[in-house]
Amino acid sequence: MKKIRIAVIALIATTTMSAQDLKTSEVPASFTEGLLKKYPNAKDIEWERDGMDYKVEFEVGRMEHEIWFNKNGETVRVEKDITRSMMPQGLIDIINRDYAGYKIDSVESTEKNGQTTYEVELEKGWNEQLIITYTKEGKVLNISKDD
Repeated sequence: MKKIRIAVIALIATTTMSAQDLKTSEVPASFTEGLLKKYPNAKDIEWERDGMDYKVEFEVGRMEHEIWFNKNGETVRVEKDITRSMMPQGLIDIINRDYAGYKIDSVESTEKNGQTTYEVELEKGWNEQLIITYTKEGKVLNISKDD
């Protein structure tokens, strides 16, 4: 748990130094219009400048979304919370096989460069947590423990 707190603090400090909050009026109208067209129920919309890209954070229902756009308005990266039922069934089967006794606590999908990955938080009991990043096909890209 201490490792996560330190990582979160470092991430916030880094983000604060490199990202710049924007007012909606400072974002190209085509970006905001396109966002609302694709996500008409988006709430709590916050725009940032992230290096050369624009980043928008928002919620649909209780699911968080983050989308990065390049200066031409093309989507560069999409991260969003998803439910277990939105995961590929093959991936669920792999998790059930390899981590019997664990429960899927949360899932975040990331789409970048035409590839989708899934960061899955697994829990077992009160104290054991794993965070595993998978490809859509079920290949493990990263495993970390949340102590």
